[in-house]
Amino acid sequence: MSPKQTIASRIQPCDDQAIKIIQITDTHVLNDGESVFENFDTSRSLSAVIDAIKTNEADADIVLLTGDLVHEPSEGAYQRLADHLASLTTPLFYLPGNHDNVTEMDYVLGNNGFDHSNLVVTGNWAIILLDTLVDGEHAGTLSDEELVFLQDCLQQYPRHSILVALHHHPVSINSPWMDAMSLTNADALFAVLDTHANVQGVIWGHIHQAFEQTRDNCLLLGSPSTCLQFKPGSETFAVDNKSPAYRWLILNGDGQIKTGVEYVDYNIENKN
Repeated sequence: MSPKQTIASRIQPCDDQAIKIIQITDTHVLNDGESVFENFDTSRSLSAVIDAIKTNEADADIVLLTGDLVHEPSEGAYQRLADHLASLTTPLFYLPGNHDNVTEMDYVLGNNGFDHSNLVVTGNWAIILLDTLVDGEHAGTLSDEELVFLQDCLQQYPRHSILVALHHHPVSINSPWMDAMSLTNADALFAVLDTHANVQGVIWGHIHQAFEQTRDNCLLLGSPSTCLQFKPGSETFAVDNKSPAYRWLILNGDGQIKTGVEYVDYNIENKN
């Protein structure tokens, strides 16, 4: 097995003591002319989230997209996404979700000047971006290559605080239909993370709802979508009545994480 290539970026934080990340996830952008996603115009809701970020988060150091960037992968859909993101001037990084195609995603976003690094080093922090995509599956898996890449990054930065980002949730969210589409080898992920006390947080998308839990002093965070939200604790697919949203994180120099979710002003009764 050939090792996965590490593509690292170094970002100088605006504040020497802290890094501010804005996470947007599950944008589900559609190609021009395609139907809406569950009665949601995903481009309209993404625009509302981006406008809120530009207004309220001008001090952000990084924007992080955690998968399901488009609903059906095509060059047109990724180009439409790139057009939306073009108004953000903050360094932007992304990883794939189960609705994505890595080749098309990297091709279009790369041609639009977006960075496809899988490791971001900034201040006292290292942010590791993992790929859990399994073609044709809604659930996710970390390949052996991906687990080796994670271990290599952790060994390379033993004195940095670590934030791990992926698309699929590695713990139960007590929603059976969503938990059936979680990370299938979460035990393998935690077997690596548990040997490194400097891992301070794991963040993901996929679940279209806010989630927060602590595991052995490591913060576990799931985040809402920029389009529709799923109802927490539901047995089967159910849409919540919450607005599109994004998450902010402050990564402090001492390894502590402060975070919150912002739901944007958006009329969900007029979704399309």
